[in-house]
Parts: sequence; structure tokens; C-alpha cells
Amino acid sequence: MPTRLFESRRSKRPRAFPGLLLLLTLALSACATMLPERGKVVMRDVNFPLRDFRLPSGLRVVVEEDRRSPVVALVALVGSGSSSDPAGKEGLAHVVEHLAFRARHGGSASVWTRLERMGAGRFNAATSLDHTLYQTLVPREALTEMLQLEAQRLAAPLAGVTEEVFAVEREVVRNELRQSNETGYFGQIFHWVQEASFPAGHPYARPVIGSHESLSRLSLADAQRFVRKHYQPENVTLVITGDVDLAAMDAMLKERLPEAWHGSGLPLAVSPRLAQPAPEPPLAPAAPKLVSHEAAVPSPELYLSWVLPRGFDEESALQAFMRSSLESELGRAMMTDGDIAGFSTGVVSGTRASLLIVRVVLITGAHPEKSAEAMLDQVFGVWDSTGGAGDALAQTFAYQRLHRSAVMGMALDAEDLLERALSRAELTHFTLDARSYGRTQAALASIGSSKMTEYAYHWLQRDRARMILVKPGANGVAALSSIAGLPPDEAEVEGPKGPLPAALSSPAQITSVRLANGMEVLLAPRPGMPLVSVGVALGGGEAIGKRGVAELAEWVSFPRSDFQGGPGDYGLRSSRVLYRDHLRYRLQGAAGNVGNILAILSERLSSMVTEYAVLRFYHENVLPWRKALDSYPEEKAQRALQRALYGAHPYGQVASSEEMGQVTQSDVEDWLAQVHRPANAVVVISGEFEPQQVMPLVHHYLGGWGGRGGAVESPSFPPLGAPSARPELLITPRPGATQGHLQLACRLPEVTPEAGARYALMAAVLRRHLWHEVREQMGATYGFHTQVSMARGGAAHLLLEGVVDAPQLGATMTAVRSALLTYARDGVPAAELESARSGLLAEQAVGLTTSGAWVNALLNARVLGWDVAAVTGRPALLQAVSEAELRKEFAGCAERLVVGVIGDEGQARAAAQAAFP
Repeated sequence: MPTRLFESRRSKRPRAFPGLLLLLTLALSACATMLPERGKVVMRDVNFPLRDFRLPSGLRVVVEEDRRSPVVALVALVGSGSSSDPAGKEGLAHVVEHLAFRARHGGSASVWTRLERMGAGRFNAATSLDHTLYQTLVPREALTEMLQLEAQRLAAPLAGVTEEVFAVEREVVRNELRQSNETGYFGQIFHWVQEASFPAGHPYARPVIGSHESLSRLSLADAQRFVRKHYQPENVTLVITGDVDLAAMDAMLKERLPEAWHGSGLPLAVSPRLAQPAPEPPLAPAAPKLVSHEAAVPSPELYLSWVLPRGFDEESALQAFMRSSLESELGRAMMTDGDIAGFSTGVVSGTRASLLIVRVVLITGAHPEKSAEAMLDQVFGVWDSTGGAGDALAQTFAYQRLHRSAVMGMALDAEDLLERALSRAELTHFTLDARSYGRTQAALASIGSSKMTEYAYHWLQRDRARMILVKPGANGVAALSSIAGLPPDEAEVEGPKGPLPAALSSPAQITSVRLANGMEVLLAPRPGMPLVSVGVALGGGEAIGKRGVAELAEWVSFPRSDFQGGPGDYGLRSSRVLYRDHLRYRLQGAAGNVGNILAILSERLSSMVTEYAVLRFYHENVLPWRKALDSYPEEKAQRALQRALYGAHPYGQVASSEEMGQVTQSDVEDWLAQVHRPANAVVVISGEFEPQQVMPLVHHYLGGWGGRGGAVESPSFPPLGAPSARPELLITPRPGATQGHLQLACRLPEVTPEAGARYALMAAVLRRHLWHEVREQMGATYGFHTQVSMARGGAAHLLLEGVVDAPQLGATMTAVRSALLTYARDGVPAAELESARSGLLAEQAVGLTTSGAWVNALLNARVLGWDVAAVTGRPALLQAVSEAELRKEFAGCAERLVVGVIGDEGQARAAAQAAFP
């Protein structure tokens, strides 16, 4: 159907534009069991009020009001990225992005610490070809303080940054260069793709993150010159989206922005940022043969890239559609080339050109040229319309499915406040038009097959493809000589200063019903966005059945029938994920198609099967890749860690490729029959719907699923190991590694909702402490991550891991040991505890703002046997945790510690012996 564009106006000055344009509209049928016909996407229009401020300083501020949740997203875009780096000093824009989190304004703590204190639940930054993005998601109570902080960071991103801080952060970037980083690729791979795609000397051919040599040449003076030139109001766009009062924004901006960044008088006229007409995208000459590089990848990876026209205008909708289509169609290449194990796609946008990248994971890399040809054949096949009438009809239907999926994908992405703010910031900044976000959506909705085919034929020709091969090996990035680091910062130990986040934006009412077939269904309506997410958890997972059968079933099982249609018929986003203790399905789409979603889900759950031909394909094409992975250090380390934590218990066993190769078709069918039965299922439906309208659909479709047998029994609780003063040490060799992948884990007592809150606080305290000590003071790592893994039967463990510069591995392990022993002996200092508690409350507040997030949270609780209050009441559980309880948990963790290191064996063993004598 044609897209309709609405404008919402609060006042004539500043102007107000449509907040979000959702794309397809129909009325939901009044009869509950009469579903929209196949191919009909049923969604009402949605419109959020929006104000556009063009300030006298040249700063652009766009504010969108969306009061579905008590949360605000704030995105600041600086219109300079890696293409603005001076020659020979590549990576400078990215280093400045890092340093902006270290800035101190007026004697305050660092920006990073202030973000933690104010309750920022999510914050990050990224540098791209032509811009740098700072993104933050905060509870609404923190908006005023956050706006002031962002203004200070933009106006003085290097305030208080010393030469010592610069040296430490540069080493952090060097560690980022050696591992997966914010480009989404491992180490230097994205730079190699840039070099292969763009002509030598072109700004886009230079590395976004820099190189070892260019980083070594950077100085604080370089960063200061870059900031003076590029961090100016006329080069910045600020987008604020969420629970805001539009009428109050004039006064807030004037009060919180520095005078120079607000300005006075008439708005400053900003020159166009996109050249007209659009320039011809540059393309590097084709290489005479496939170019090879080495990186620390588990198996060979092939990268195919195409240079496309620039992004950030309405034509970028074509690129989004192209990427989405290829993502769903390229898997067929695995049927023609047994060396292809998987793939992914991505688009990197720029003002001069954009880059489409297809990443292909190979099993052995025995014939990369042949694999590349297989992928190119499939790329061509997606848009091939040269067949007969029957082929043309099939092509039309295929295009319609792809189009529905792309359109619905944009709508689902828009449900996330931060994702929507990021897209609006990019499009507004470069087009100078706040309406461009809605126009891009409209352009995506109106793309016809002939236009898309013409675009693909022009830009995706074989001779325009550029290819590189990345083989397993060393990354070639040396380390700096060891630096002294920074002294502890006393300001960092202060607790949170602002108000704690408001209560969760919970669904109006969560209803639980038990169907006659034994299935449990939870309804969690959330009005505001015409979308619905449906998830189902089936007890079992990897822990039941013959070892390897669950992992194999995930690959080879499929629904026997599709009388109710498939996800592409309604533009649905679908997923299936296997966990240690359960299997999870999810479908998301338009609210008006909730009946279609339930019908498809019921048919899938009740008809999962496998066939010999599919099993044979797995054994011939996928199993060799799994065998190759078994020898990779990360895989070996993970197996050893699970065994150390859980011993002979099913949770301690990770299936090997050899074990998967011994699984038969009968084994898979038995596992599917055991797991896929209604009494073993919990279903959660969240989104915009009326329970009285959806309940008949639930009974008709989900209640109609027959099946015998009850729920799969939970595994027994794995016994805790005996206490020990010395940790169990696991070393997985990686000779010559310049980094050590550090893993520290401990088993935890049987998990309950109350214990889960304690464990989450333990993880948060450790992560924050080590982030400040090992990253911010030592510069030894790109970052640490902690998680608490919980499973059916009450099993749980805490895991802390990070990749550390090899020369500082011993100091890092010593820091971890010291923190654990201190917390176990003396407890967690009050300021650290309250800071971690505030952070978790903020993460919870900003994390449950979409229907999909509520589905996941409620399924997580029910899988563990907890009731709904474990989710809605989690803030109270976190508030109730005492310092004495945490001290006891840390003491137990210190006595059951497992330390794993993947790296050079000699260095790792020496570091461990020094840290844990």
C-alpha cells in the first residue's frame, strides 16, 4: 500500500516533523480466527511529535517525544571521521573518540565515570569514515545532567587529558587493533577490505582505527589540533528521543549548553554536506590474484566487497534492501560449495561512496577462488530475471517476500530508541533535513523490483567485486614498550550522585494461562508501537539426550509443512537459538499479524523433522568445519573451562565434532519428539494487542497443538567443588601471541531470584573495578566483560574475561586476585557497591524498552522456574542486597576459582605463578 506521511506540529517555530513513519496500514479483522491473507502486513500508522532546533551557533538539535518508556536516548554526531585524519596519522579521529571519555571538566571525574554515576544504562561511541557517534541511553531523570555532560564533552573533548592519559589510551586502541573491535571485524580486516576496494591515496582506503605505525606517530598535540578544527557547533548534530517534554526543551537547551554552543541571534546557515550531483564512487583496480593476509581467525575467511554510491540520502534505502536481501539468500551457496560454512553481510556508508561487504567463513580455504565464484553466482542469482514466465512469477513472489522483510526489519529496528536516534542523527546531519528519516522509510516501502534489479545489475557486477582472503595466523601488531600507567584516581571511588532510575516501564498487566495441552502462555501487552514479539522456550537443550544430538538437531531440523505460510510472507523476523538447558524460537512482526505469527509458530513446533539428505549435507559440508574449530585455542579453552566448572555433569560437557558425527537420524528424531511437545513449552507474547482479542487466537492455534508427555525434567544441581586456596589453572597454548585471552570463573551456589541479584552485583563490581584499574590506568586491554550464566536446576557460574597485552598479563592477573581477596576479606566499599547497584538499575530500566526485550526477560525467568515477579521486582531485589551478603559470595568464589589463559604458554605460566603463588 502507498505510504502516508503525517506531520505533527506543536508550534510554528521551531518546526515539528513526523517522529516515526511506519509503513503499511490495514485494519485488524474483527473475527479473531480469520487471519490476514498471505502477503498482507497489517500495521497502523504511528507518529511521534518532533521538534527541530537550528541554533544560532550552527548546532542542530532534533528532539522526538516517545513516552512508551521512562527512558531517553541521546546521540551526538560529529561530522568528521577517519577520512579527516591527517596523512600519516591515521586513527586520530578514533583516538579522539576514546579520549573524549577520559575528559574532565571543572575538576570533575572523567566523562566515563560521570556516565556511570548518573545511571546511563547504555553508552558507547564509534568512528566511521565521515563521522563519529556518541550514543547514550539514560533514565528520564538523568536527561538534564546528561545534556550538560554531552555539551561539555563536545565543547572540550580533551579537557584534563594529560600526556600520560594519552599514552595509556593509545595503548588501549592498540589492543583494540589486535582483536574484534567497533568496526565489527577482527583486528585489521576492515582496513584490508578498504585497501582492496578504494584507490590508493583515497581517504576511504586508509584505516579507520589506524595502524601500529600511524598510532605510534600520534601525539596529544595532534589530537588537540584535530579537536579545534572539527569539534565545532556547526559540525555537530544532536538527537534526543524518548520521554521528554517538547515544550521544555527551549529552556533546557539554553540553560545546559555552553553559551558559545547555543549562540544568539539568527540561526547560522550551514553549507550543504552532500555534494550535488552525487559523485561517482571510486573503485580500486582489480588485483591480478586473490590477496591474502593473516589474522587470529579460527578458520579462513573470504571477504567480498562492492563499492556503491554514497549513503545518507534516500538512495540508501536501496542499499539497506540489498543487504537485507543478500543476508537471507546467500546461504544457498553452501549447497554448491562444501567449503563454505557461513556468511554475513554489512554496509558501511560514506558521503563519497558506500561499501557492501560479504564475509564468508570457510572450512579449510582449500579453493577460495571457487568459493568466491559460488558466492558471486548466488549474488547474481538474487536479482536474475532472465528466466521464462514461471521463473518470472517466482522471482516476483521472491522479491515481494524480500521487500516485506526489509520494510518490517526497519520498523522493528525503530522500536529501539537508540537505534532510531542513531539513524535519525546520521540522516539529519548529512541531508540537513530532519524529515529524511521518514523519507528514507517511505523510499524503502516504495522500491519496485525493476528499480532494485537495475541498481543491483549496475553496482554488483562481477568485475566490480574485490576480494581478500584472511588465513589463521599472527596479527602482526606489535606491542608498545611497557608504560608506567597512571596512579589510582581518588575521584573514581565516589558513589552515584543523581536519583536512582524510576520503576520499570512494565506491561500494563502480565497474564498467565495454562492451556489444555499443558502449554503455559504469558501475555504482556505494551501499547505504543504496532509490533508484536512472540517467543517460546522448550526445556532440554544441549543437556539432554545423546551428546551432540541437540547441536546437530539445531542444524538439520526443519518444519515438515508450511500451510500457514513462512516468515517472509508477512515480513517476520525469526530466530532459533540453542542453549545448554533449552531451545528458544522467536518471531516478530506487525501487531495486526499476531494471528499469523501464532499459526506459523504452532505449525513449526508441531512438525519439526529431519531427513537423511539434510544429515548427509551436514556430514559432508558442515562437520569438516566443526572439526577444524575443535582444534582452535578458543574452542579448546571453552571445553576445558566447562569441565573445570561442572565436571561430569551435562553442563560440563561440550559436544565435539567426533561426537556429533556419531549422531544418527533416529537420535535426532527422538530428541525432537522429546523436546517439541506442548507441556514442555512456555510462550510469551508481548507488544501492542488487546488480550481479549488475542486469547481466542492462542487457544485456536497454540491450544490445537497435540502431543503427549510432560515437561523435560530439569538436570540435577551440579555439586560445588571442594574449597581451595589456589585456583585451578588452565593454559591453552597460542605460541607467539602478543595478547593473552584471560578467563576467570567460579561456580556459584544454587541460584534463586534473590541469589541472582547478588551474583549480578558481583559481576558489576568486578567489571567496573577492573575496567578502571586495568584499562584506564594500565591501558592493558580494550575492555573486560563479566557475565553470570544461570541454567535450569539451579546451576550458575561467574565469568570474567578480556584480552590483555601480553607484557601486562601478570600485572592484570595480580589486580584480579587482589580485588577478589579484598572483597572476600573486607567486603565491597560502599561507594563501589552503590555505583554498581545504580548501574544495574539503569541497565534494567533502559534494557526493557522493546517487546522483544520483555519476551526474552520473561522467558529467562520461566526457564529457571521463577515467576514473573523475578523480572518486574528485580529492582527491589537489587536494592535489598547487602554488603555482608556480597562479601560471603566473594569469599566462596575466591575458594572455587578457575583461571584460564589462551596465549604464549611460557608467558602465561609465568604470569599465573607470579599472580597466584
